Order: sequence, then structure tokens, then C-alpha cells
Amino acid sequence: MSVLQELDELLCGDDEDYDRLDLFQEADELIGQLRMDHVPALLQLWQQRGLSWQQRFTQASTSIDGALLRALLAGLLQIKETPYGVFELMSRLPATADASPLSDALLDYAGQAWHADPARQRQIQISCWSCGLSGRLLKRLGLASWKEAGL
Repeated sequence: MSVLQELDELLCGDDEDYDRLDLFQEADELIGQLRMDHVPALLQLWQQRGLSWQQRFTQASTSIDGALLRALLAGLLQIKETPYGVFELMSRLPATADASPLSDALLDYAGQAWHADPARQRQIQISCWSCGLSGRLLKRLGLASWKEAGL
């Protein structure tokens, strides 16, 4: 059984067993073993599985490889109706943002989400802050501070 198949089976498992047996630790170890060639299949699973699977993945992704994380985020941003996970995974990026196309795409996504879903503005701000995009998001929104934004 491949690492991805094992991870999928684990993340699809029974809620009670997953919590009771602390299977998130095993999921974290498996996520740490994923390789770049798993990204297409992982994106496919992301779209096929439910919110519980996606939440378990994001919560257990502390050991995710940086390049794999960037590829996963880039892939999630390409999905027409971006599912759960982008803001949650942004917190796994390094605390200092770069000038990459991915950072620009994340800023575009955050800006659109900011206006489309005011209830998530706090989460958007925290996700951008955690990966160093907070100041650039403020600029894109035309705001001087988060206080001005009401946060």
C-alpha cells in the first residue's frame, strides 16, 4: 500500500477511532512522507473527499514538506471553487513571505475572500499574518492598519 493510500484510508476512518487512538500523529507522519509526485493524486482526493478528510489533513500536516505544501496550495488555488484548506495550510508556510507567484496568488485569493466572506476576515488576517503576507494584504485592501479594517 502506498503512503498516499494509507493516508487516505486513515483520514477516511471512523471519527471515534481517529480521536480515541490519536491517529492524527500517524497521519502527520504519513504526510511527512509524501513526495511531489503525490500532488496530482492528493489534489484529486481533496476534491473527492469530504470536509472531515480535509480538516484532518490540514490539522495533521505539521510535518509537510515545504515544496509539497507550495505545490498543494498552488493546486488548490487552481480548483474553480477552491475548497476548504487554503487558509488553514497557509499557516504551515514560512513566516516570511517571498515575492513568488504563489504569494501573489495567495494574496489575490485572500483579497477576493475578504470581500466575498466578511465573516472569515479574522481567519484571513491570521492566515496572512502567519506566513508574512499581512502587510501586503493590507496594501491590496487599501487599508493602513488592521484596526482600520475593524480587527
